[in-house]
Amino acid sequence: MCNRLKRRPVLILLFFIHIVLFSTYIFVHYQSNASNDVIKNDRSIELLTPNNLPAGLIEKTDRLLLYKNYRHSKFQQNINLRSSEKFESLNVSFVRDSDSKHMIVLCPILPMKLVGRVEADLFSYDMEDIEKHHENSSIKLGGHWSPAHCTSRYRVAIIIPYRDRDMQLRIFLNFMHPFLQKQQLDYQIFLIEPIMSVTFNRALLFNIGFHEAMKHYAWECFIFHDVDLIPEDDRNIYSCPPEPRHMSVAVNTLNYQLPYRTIFGGVSALTGEQFKSVNGFSNQFFGWGGEDDDMAARILTKYRISRYPASIARYKMLRHQQDTPNKFRYKILSLSNAIRLVDGLSNLQFTMIETRKEKLFTLIRVTYNETLIKSTVAHINKTIKARRHRT
Repeated sequence: MCNRLKRRPVLILLFFIHIVLFSTYIFVHYQSNASNDVIKNDRSIELLTPNNLPAGLIEKTDRLLLYKNYRHSKFQQNINLRSSEKFESLNVSFVRDSDSKHMIVLCPILPMKLVGRVEADLFSYDMEDIEKHHENSSIKLGGHWSPAHCTSRYRVAIIIPYRDRDMQLRIFLNFMHPFLQKQQLDYQIFLIEPIMSVTFNRALLFNIGFHEAMKHYAWECFIFHDVDLIPEDDRNIYSCPPEPRHMSVAVNTLNYQLPYRTIFGGVSALTGEQFKSVNGFSNQFFGWGGEDDDMAARILTKYRISRYPASIARYKMLRHQQDTPNKFRYKILSLSNAIRLVDGLSNLQFTMIETRKEKLFTLIRVTYNETLIKSTVAHINKTIKARRHRT
């Protein structure tokens, strides 16, 4: 009996040591797992940064929506932005068709096939070879394509003023169709070409392209695009944000630098409502230069100019012969404030020659009367001159 009493404190001590060791093991094991979970979560969130996301998701509303979806997901693992079925599941939305009881599957906010920086094939293949190369990509006659397995979030018309750029056009078409398809856009490419006997007017052709494209489809977004600019990053989403967007921020021939803050040339994106609200481009710029600066002035009366980061909005310019500058461009720019309400979509005048649906684009050939177009604002110029003379 006495020996048992002597051993009891030892047994009690051993019992407490066992409890302490077991508790320590559980605590260390739990902390290790918790630490690993935190690292996984942090890494997942780190992947969802503006540097990795497509530029369209840098827009505040899209980014907040994506993070909201992520926070409510049950996945506690790394998310691979290039390919992940689990990420795709939180990236897809369903909406009800207003004309039926069926649910519509919207394409992902974040297209799954984007890779970032891409290298364009700059060889100018024959048009027949290019058409054959793309014949299995479901491009409809006229250059219209839309995703087969989901409804695109963006209906986009690509408007290109065109003359004597056959080599650049072939490179552009061969590259841009796969580029736009990876972004899962509902898009069509329109080429607006004047007859050879009239002076080239890029801005006027943009207005004509907008006017005619609206007859083909219910476009929501319009990309006004020079044929000699090729994007270098597929995260440069061809969509329209709440503010008009200057897309060609960093061009190789300009050392990938923005020349000045209000530049709006090269490639730009506006919704139909935005374009109409500023009365489109000016019709007065015959020859090269000035129309983009005038357009920037129009936009800044109602909106701000938005841009993607320069690391994403990169473009390569295809070599071409320098166009003849418009020697009156600065004079026309000085009239910008006075004429913008009466010059643009509101006084658009042209004659349709033909609309022809090719396999990879829709060609719209037109002509116009330069003297007649200039005369529509001549009275404003005379009034301004008279006021200056009196003062």
